[in-house]
Amino acid sequence: MTNGTSIAAVEAPSRPQILKAAGLAALIAAVIFFTVVMPAELGKDPLHTGAALGLMNLSKPANAAPATTDATPAAPVFEAGAEGEAPIIRGTFVTQSNGYKIDSRELKLGVGEGIEIKYHMLKGAGMVYSWTANRNVQYELHGEPDVKPAGAGEDYFESYEKDDAEGKKESHGTFTAPSTGIQGWFWDNESGGPVTVKLVTAGFYDYILQNKDDVKTRLRPTDPK
Repeated sequence: MTNGTSIAAVEAPSRPQILKAAGLAALIAAVIFFTVVMPAELGKDPLHTGAALGLMNLSKPANAAPATTDATPAAPVFEAGAEGEAPIIRGTFVTQSNGYKIDSRELKLGVGEGIEIKYHMLKGAGMVYSWTANRNVQYELHGEPDVKPAGAGEDYFESYEKDDAEGKKESHGTFTAPSTGIQGWFWDNESGGPVTVKLVTAGFYDYILQNKDDVKTRLRPTDPK
């Protein structure tokens, strides 16, 4: 060189070095292909990295129709409760078409007297209830569907729970109407003394029907609105 500057000789890479570099490049390319390209371009995620990086939706066309959801709700999942407690039911949700009502009243029964309190409910409507008495009273929870089964008479009814022996002082729970009609209780005082039944309900019913001494009276529930 005329300017006296010297240039150091650069040693060419050896064959093993070239093979090592090529192998490393191929490995990196394979990792990128399986972790990024396949999820984003092909919609396949063998290593589950596409889901973690949010790449799966990139493989769908922009004008793809959204997936439809089955309108049928999933079956409820029942989990055993603690000893002596009700089971836990997860995944249940039912909309109600009737208006929400609440009601609270005291029912006085002399010895040998009985009374019925029933609620007109649509099939599937729900109600929460609680009743207490100062003495054991015999009772029956039953319903009278608006549309009777073929061949059934006008006095047809369906019994859900009954205690006409020792009776109870209280009962609390939830009730779902199995049919459209009037649903409720009959209490009979065979305790030997006067009885006061305190009844509280909240749910989806139209009206209340009281029957005492075969005299039927339509009662108005409270509308919380």
